[in-house]
Amino acid sequence: MGQSFCFGCSRENPIGLHLECFPQEDRTWAVYFTPTRYHESYNGIMHGGLVTTILDELLGNHLVKGRGRWAVTARLEVRFRQPIPTGQQVKFVSRIIKERGRLFQMAARAELPDGRIAVEARAEMMASNT
Repeated sequence: MGQSFCFGCSRENPIGLHLECFPQEDRTWAVYFTPTRYHESYNGIMHGGLVTTILDELLGNHLVKGRGRWAVTARLEVRFRQPIPTGQQVKFVSRIIKERGRLFQMAARAELPDGRIAVEARAEMMASNT
């Protein structure tokens, strides 16, 4: 297999987001991202599709890096509560809610700098057999 050009996390993808996931002390994982004008939909507001992309990327990386389990998204539900302004660092956090065999129920959120939750997500991730 060739070089990874993952839109979310690959450093090799020139138009990718170049995300890095970090373990947190409470067994969650986090990504820190500062959206720019290139990431907006309405003027000064981050595009919801890109917010969803970051949440999805974080959920998958949580399992790969935290559990050594490659997984794909089986279901993803996103609730937008507050707009995410561009130019401010946003913290994205994921956690495992329940694990049953290869199926992981997970949650993720996007937190604004003042601590308010801007976006919440629930997901089912299906891990590979290996």
